[in-house]
Amino acid sequence: MSKRCQQCKMIPIVQIHNPAEYVMCMDSFMGMVAKGDMEMVYATCPPDSIIDEQGRFYARKLFHQFRCTGCGTIYGMYVDATQGGEIKINDKVFDPNDYDEKAES
Repeated sequence: MSKRCQQCKMIPIVQIHNPAEYVMCMDSFMGMVAKGDMEMVYATCPPDSIIDEQGRFYARKLFHQFRCTGCGTIYGMYVDATQGGEIKINDKVFDPNDYDEKAES
């Protein structure tokens, strides 16, 4: 795991209780992306599509990852709209190719 730097050490490693908190956290991360402090490295949906025009969540489960441009620490942000989620430090960027496809039965 990377050692967090001055640029990212204030990111809380916390539970996310509902979709509204996820959106709030996403706004904070995207502000850091805009400043050049973070880069988005994985997303299950575009940040501007988390909530659709009808006010519904893009999908029941969402996952986004960001990498600090200063120290390389990777932050994963996950939420299940029915159960909550979390922000945590990840060991690496998610790659779907790391997982074998299940054989159809």
